[in-house]
Amino acid sequence: MFKSHRQEIWLVLLLSLGASAIYSTLSLVRKLISPEGLAGSTTTINRPVVETPWLDLIYQIVGIGLALVPVLLALYFLRQDQISIGLIPSFRDFGIGVLIAGSIGIPGVGLYFLALELGLTSRVVPSSLGDFVWTIPILLLAALRSGLQEEVIVVGFLLSKLKLIKPKLSVVLLVLVSAAIRASYHSYQGFSAVLGNFVMGVVFAWLFLKTQRVAPLVVAHTLMNSVVFIGYPLLGSA
Repeated sequence: MFKSHRQEIWLVLLLSLGASAIYSTLSLVRKLISPEGLAGSTTTINRPVVETPWLDLIYQIVGIGLALVPVLLALYFLRQDQISIGLIPSFRDFGIGVLIAGSIGIPGVGLYFLALELGLTSRVVPSSLGDFVWTIPILLLAALRSGLQEEVIVVGFLLSKLKLIKPKLSVVLLVLVSAAIRASYHSYQGFSAVLGNFVMGVVFAWLFLKTQRVAPLVVAHTLMNSVVFIGYPLLGSA
């Protein structure tokens, strides 16, 4: 049976992070040409949808759930090709994930504050959800959603499909493609996010190509986001 891996790549990307890359680029342009400029803008990552807390909780859960549908689609396409990307974590994956999170997350925070001082990034607010009993669980779910969405789609799925389409593509080119896409859908935050996520994308793509496992990458990504998402409201209430 004929299979078009290219069509599957475009379908998954345009339903998920490819669409995010388009909107992210437009958001960056809007901030650059605004009267306050990029340095005077603020970007909120997790924000309320409605003012009623219980209804906003439902909106947040639904949003997280629907964002994972393209992940399921990507995994379905990979299963049709009998490809495993090592998504189920082992104890070793958790340990590696923690090491990755520390080695990338700490310099990443430093890069953000440096870019903030230089006026090269938007001021990022990780959460404005408010102080409710469900806020931290929702932020943890949002962190996991990002980890699954980005690592499954832009690393495991994309690189596996590209290798099927062009088996002779070099590791360097595969890594650069994945890293560039990761950087593009973070551009709404500013230039530091583009650089930081490109470097992170290089490391993550290279690790996947060496191990064929996304589990430690999902663990690392979820941990980094959890620290940022939860640390911000805790510091704000301290």
